[in-house]
Amino acid sequence: MPVRGGVQVTDRSLRGGRLRVPILLVVLALAIGLLAWTVRERLGIGRDVVPVALAACERMPAPAGPEDLEIDETLRVAFISAQPRRESGAEGGLYLLALDDPDAQVVPIAHDGPSLHPHGLSLIRVGGELYLHVINHADPGGSTVEQFRWNADRLEHLATVSDPALRSPNDVAAVDASRFYVSNDHGGRSGFVRTFEHLLGLRLGDVQYFDGERFHTAVDRQSFANGVLLTRDGRRLLVAETVAGTVTSYLRDPDSGDLIGESYMTFETGPDNLSQAADGSIWMVGHPRLADFIAHAGNPELRSATDVYRIDFFGLTADSRAVLVDDGELISGGSTAVVRGQQMWVGNVFDGYLLRCTLPQGLGSPIPPPAIEPQLSFH
Repeated sequence: MPVRGGVQVTDRSLRGGRLRVPILLVVLALAIGLLAWTVRERLGIGRDVVPVALAACERMPAPAGPEDLEIDETLRVAFISAQPRRESGAEGGLYLLALDDPDAQVVPIAHDGPSLHPHGLSLIRVGGELYLHVINHADPGGSTVEQFRWNADRLEHLATVSDPALRSPNDVAAVDASRFYVSNDHGGRSGFVRTFEHLLGLRLGDVQYFDGERFHTAVDRQSFANGVLLTRDGRRLLVAETVAGTVTSYLRDPDSGDLIGESYMTFETGPDNLSQAADGSIWMVGHPRLADFIAHAGNPELRSATDVYRIDFFGLTADSRAVLVDDGELISGGSTAVVRGQQMWVGNVFDGYLLRCTLPQGLGSPIPPPAIEPQLSFH
């Protein structure tokens, strides 16, 4: 210690250096603690799952991984996208379920075009014709969107849409025969980067709009953009962000396809796919414990809780109600719910069944009168 004129002098730079170390350690510990708490909340680790069973449900056989469903009321059928995700390289397919027959089974749809490893699908009627858009992960070089037209009792392939903008497509919302919105749930292409997207809540996903010729970014900075739903009036696009736990409503310009944020809803679950029933109600399936869903993806023996919500949406306000909350015993890794009358069907990501449920009065949706008498036979 230096001494000047009999006075002890302390080097302030040394004392400051000694103080900085414990301060930095405290700040680092707080940052790590905050990050751990944030990750825990984001992944729903330890979140209570209180069972709700307003619907009486049972399993019915289906192809493995019936992840997405949509109803066409003219044909009175549900179109189903199924992919056996636990079987590496296995081909998936598109299927039909007749809805007026309580004993009907899921049957494959004949189609031409490429082989399918399907994900999200979307139906749209234009001028009386029914079109189907489906995300296809069959090409190792990049995912595509396949476009079909319903022709009597089969799907006629019209076009394959491919583009670098389809980085990690999850769901699709058809606008007409050629135009659509599509969600990219991740920004990174490698599994390593995608893991950090989940843990850190990085907003690297987006929603793309295909105008029939090229892609435009309609919404960016999404934290796992998942289900996308174009409302029946075409005025709004609803986007589910699984990691953020939100469903956001965007007002839509019908000419340009541009989107303007209107409102959002928050949930203590990871929203997956969205559907709209005939009465306008929105139906959402969620993963209350995302960490359990990730574990279930790797091990079918591990359960993953599923919840189903009915949302009555009014633009700037909404009412939501949990219709089904299951700890994974009845359904694990649920993905999509569609409703017709007092009946509800719930798909899942991995397993070979659908849930067929009966809803109590007041929670279903009226069945529209048949527009035509379909001359179809499903066997």
